[in-house]
Amino acid sequence: MKVIRDEDKKSNKYIMRFEVEKGNIQKNTRKNASAVEITTEDYNNLVVYMADGSKPRYANIEENKVRLLELRYQQFLKNKEKLKSLKDYKTIFNVVYGGIAGIIVGVTAMATSSITIILQCSAITFALAYTSALVVNKVINSKINDINKYALFFENEDIFKDVDLDDSNILERVKSKDKAIIAEIKQEKDKENEKIYFDNNSIDGLSLDALRKIKANIERENYLGLVRTDKETKGNIESKGKSYVKK
Repeated sequence: MKVIRDEDKKSNKYIMRFEVEKGNIQKNTRKNASAVEITTEDYNNLVVYMADGSKPRYANIEENKVRLLELRYQQFLKNKEKLKSLKDYKTIFNVVYGGIAGIIVGVTAMATSSITIILQCSAITFALAYTSALVVNKVINSKINDINKYALFFENEDIFKDVDLDDSNILERVKSKDKAIIAEIKQEKDKENEKIYFDNNSIDGLSLDALRKIKANIERENYLGLVRTDKETKGNIESKGKSYVKK
């Protein structure tokens, strides 16, 4: 979850994301002056990445996961309050930039002396203004899209909760980058034996576009109500001589 509000930029309470950390650590136990016993100890933690760069660790238990997801939802509600101001700022900035660009073009067109110097200065100024506009718009759009992504998720949480990631139809038209992230989500959730793949933490790396397409695909599948063509289903249906349409 991106940092949207200025007051959260260096906060040690703002949760960017959390993940499971498993492994083992070597421990040395001294028996006597000349003998050291080397043992290992397993660990299973939840690592929470905060906005200030800190990474506190907690027990990997359901109670902690539920608490973290709830805190992230509260963060989203506060971030959502900034959506209108972000859109207004983007509009104002683009109007101002457009005005500056227009003035530069106008001055260049009316210039009658030292035309070469004026053109060079105008070109440099315009290039700097254009680059700044691109950077600012990219930052603002990134924040707006992040807020809209979580809004889409929370408004359709029941739909995403039951998503079947083994159904290739669900990922139709989803970009390869997002598919790779989804594959990682599935792998990690399967390791933890978690049945719900999408929650407000796991979708952190996904794009707004990916969630929109997945939602549209789920709605299409629900509307059509057709039996999938995976090997198991297809084999059973063909062997029984039945159609692919659910009755």
